[in-house]
Amino acid sequence: MTKANGGDVHDMNSGFPGAQSPARLVAVLQHIARHHVQGLSIRELSELSALDRSTARRLLMVLVQTGFAAKDEQTGRYRLGVEAMLTGMAAMAKAPVFEACHPAMVNIARRTGDTVFLIIRIGDFAHCLHVEVGGSPLQAHSLMTGQIRLLGQGTASLALAATLRDRELDQIYQRRRLDYEAAGISQERLQDMVRQTRRLQHSESVNLLTSGATGVGLAIAFQTSHVAAMSVATHHTRMTPEHKALALDVLQQELGRVGIRPLAVDV
Repeated sequence: MTKANGGDVHDMNSGFPGAQSPARLVAVLQHIARHHVQGLSIRELSELSALDRSTARRLLMVLVQTGFAAKDEQTGRYRLGVEAMLTGMAAMAKAPVFEACHPAMVNIARRTGDTVFLIIRIGDFAHCLHVEVGGSPLQAHSLMTGQIRLLGQGTASLALAATLRDRELDQIYQRRRLDYEAAGISQERLQDMVRQTRRLQHSESVNLLTSGATGVGLAIAFQTSHVAAMSVATHHTRMTPEHKALALDVLQQELGRVGIRPLAVDV
């Protein structure tokens, strides 16, 4: 399964004399961010970062003291702290992935007439970073910028879910089982949709998030180690096989124009 991972902590400072300690600190923060929901123990952090336990603990304490990490007193595990949350919220106001993708979204909406969505992952959920409306817009409250949805719920969110390892996706489902079941998505259905997405190398959905809506989506690679997803959605009466092929072609063309590539996922 294709998955974007951070660089090796021992290689991150390559070409930058004296940058070893800052590079290790950044790597530790990245690992905590990727495991924010379940948290990490010092032992797990040491194993993930390939650092000895004392070094991992020392770097972790720096993050705790500065508010970028926090210890859960009940479990003893470490998650992102308040300062990390504030930093993330500030970045969301002008996210780099939005800046890179927005010109493509404008052109996709213009050329297809459809509604275009940009989705990023936040923990167990997918966050709608931006919606670009075309000439034949979908009208639904669930299709607004800022909406949070389950991973796999919605076309772009499904493309994003297909980039995850099966084990990680299963863990997310178990944590959010009640939410998935309330949305009418059984674990078997989610697995089937993910398998189809991997086989097609793009996601397709009908009535998955909004009644009467259908769409196609692609996972995209951004700045080497980050993954987002973009989709084109319209009313099911407009999404003929010909229009679907057009939408996928336009998606790929316009993303290519801004230097963003679709992310291939393993079958």
